[in-house]
Amino acid sequence: MPTRHLPAALHRAQPWKNGLGVSYTIADFPEGAGFDSVQWQVGHTAITADCPFSDLPGMDRQFMVLEGAGVELTCTDATGKASVRRIEPLQPPFAFQGDWRTTCRLLDGPVKVFNVMTRRGKFSAVVSLEPSAIENADDKLIAVALPGLDAWIVEGERPPAVRGLLVRIRRQ
Repeated sequence: MPTRHLPAALHRAQPWKNGLGVSYTIADFPEGAGFDSVQWQVGHTAITADCPFSDLPGMDRQFMVLEGAGVELTCTDATGKASVRRIEPLQPPFAFQGDWRTTCRLLDGPVKVFNVMTRRGKFSAVVSLEPSAIENADDKLIAVALPGLDAWIVEGERPPAVRGLLVRIRRQ
């Protein structure tokens, strides 16, 4: 399959599962499946106020701040153990489970964030700021330009030379 361009202006708006905001889907599988049946999803959103995250059972999440001062996430796992993580712009993504109770506190005003979600046990993802070659013919790469968030889905070939993020999605 040839490289497919996904212009930022055409990213699909999707209300958060908890109804407190709107995210923009860059790419997902199956396309348009929704939170309960999607197998993987790559997107971005603005967070304009402190808020709880949506409960997304069975999903593994990776979260990265793109713009703004950053956030503090408090995650409580299934055992009740809570951890706090400060996330500043363009740090490596923070990985956590979608079924952990997670709250977000803005450090100094609104932020724009990048999210990658994969269905646990079925798909995995690696997000990097470095160019990468395809290691496996089954890999799906999504190259996302920063700033601007134009993206390209790449299958079976080298990703375009863009300055930004590279998401490698692999079937487990």
